[in-house]
Amino acid sequence: MKIQKTLILTLLLTLSCLASAQIKIPGTSYSFTFPNNDWRYLETTTVDKNTNVYLYCYSGHYVVSSTGDTTLPYMRIYVRKHFTGSIYDLIYQRSLTQPFQSLDEYTYDDGSMGYLGAYTSPSDKKDYEFRMVYIKEKNTMIEIRLETLLDTYDEFDEMFLSILNSIKAN
Repeated sequence: MKIQKTLILTLLLTLSCLASAQIKIPGTSYSFTFPNNDWRYLETTTVDKNTNVYLYCYSGHYVVSSTGDTTLPYMRIYVRKHFTGSIYDLIYQRSLTQPFQSLDEYTYDDGSMGYLGAYTSPSDKKDYEFRMVYIKEKNTMIEIRLETLLDTYDEFDEMFLSILNSIKAN
């Protein structure tokens, strides 16, 4: 009985440590923390020789929109090497490939920028809302984007902010 209690305590301690573990963003000196164990790494996609995208999704519980669609909030991290432009240049380039409505814009003391934004997907005609941060580290740009369907966004905004506020240079 004592061994069983010890194993359960060890498992709970391990899970709580995982929730607060810093996750390093590959190719950068930055890391972030998920507020719980409900986030899962899905895949890494190479866009071109200088850009990788790291995808995570929320898997804590089913999220059903008002139209009955099941959705998984997700986080994409773009890491672009050898980017010589400014954060504004990257924001402009991104807005050309995926136009969005800026609902709020904010800057941080280190020069990084963030947005609260929304858009309608041309492929599924659904409305999405997101939080996004752009960080420049020498010639590397980092774009972190957390999003979900518009009508499920309020459920996740506090968690999204927690993740973005945990970003730090190591």
